[in-house]
Amino acid sequence: MSERRHELYLLTPGPLTVSPEVKAEMLLDRSPNAALHGSITQTIRDYMLALCNGGDTHVCVPLQGSATYGVEASLHTLVPRETSKILIIENGFYGKRLREIAEGARFQVTTLSLPMLPLPTQDDVEAALAADPAITHIMLCHAETGTGVLNPIAEVAAVAKRHGKRLMIDAVASFGGFPIDAAALDVEAIFVSPNKCLESVPGVAIVIAKKTSLEAAEGRSPSVVLDLHAQWCFMEQTGAWRWTPPTHVVGALGKACERHRQEGMDARRNRYITNWRRLVDGLRQRGLTTLLPDGVAAPIIATFHDPVDPGYSFGAFYEAMARRGFVIFPGRLTAAGTFRIGVMGDIVESDISLILNAIDESFAEIGVATAASAA
Repeated sequence: MSERRHELYLLTPGPLTVSPEVKAEMLLDRSPNAALHGSITQTIRDYMLALCNGGDTHVCVPLQGSATYGVEASLHTLVPRETSKILIIENGFYGKRLREIAEGARFQVTTLSLPMLPLPTQDDVEAALAADPAITHIMLCHAETGTGVLNPIAEVAAVAKRHGKRLMIDAVASFGGFPIDAAALDVEAIFVSPNKCLESVPGVAIVIAKKTSLEAAEGRSPSVVLDLHAQWCFMEQTGAWRWTPPTHVVGALGKACERHRQEGMDARRNRYITNWRRLVDGLRQRGLTTLLPDGVAAPIIATFHDPVDPGYSFGAFYEAMARRGFVIFPGRLTAAGTFRIGVMGDIVESDISLILNAIDESFAEIGVATAASAA
């Protein structure tokens, strides 16, 4: 049996199991006005731009709060309410959330509602734009962790560029694990979370915005705290945050960026792929089936159909896994009758053996037969 590396494994879409080094940074008290804190913030901002080739064209603006705060701040700041209409590509729970945020903020919205599969195509987007010439912006989720699909952002970006539309990408679950070239894709904004592929903790929203668009957005936001332009200007002028920052979270993210740089994006993605492959193959050998075919699945989370067994309930399975120190997630309403297991975070291939063993023990405890238990 592999050695257990963590007391608790968060096998979720985020927050994640983070390394001891990242956790240790949260034990250090820092003044938000100290030069060290400003230096950490600037290092984070620079590294985010380096990861997406945005140094010459984009700026990075962190905000207090979850990534959803960054989405709403970007809408208020970057999208002129009176003259804009947003096309939201919705093929899962988080596409639906983008629509709810935009509608709640009273923007004009039209939705390209698609099934989970097949993935959105250029023809789908072309047809939506042809049907509504008033559309000015396009929004979509890159890694739709509600189901596990990885949406084709390059194809959508090509259509947006061809028609002069402004593209905003929810890369909350993918940034740092999958390459996104902000300059080449000509994106208006990218929404980022620290607690996914960057392997840090929640509490900071990160927005990567096109510099020329943000420069033109002064005074546009109706919100004080969600004014991305004001936050950016203040940081540029002072090196500090406008409001009290989550200093411990910022410190953790600084360490997480250091670890990400040491590992490299490709190596991190390959580690996730190895974890995902081992998990998927292991549960298929036990008779479970995946919601998605392998070719369209983002290798950061796997969604499985519930076992066809009268003894199974997700609640009982969840509790049995939790008693063993593993936290899993149910499927979203867009994929009812499923459960999800994430492989992001400080997880390596040997940990997957522990996870599979815990699943075997949990199924045995709640009386669910699998191919492994029948063998």
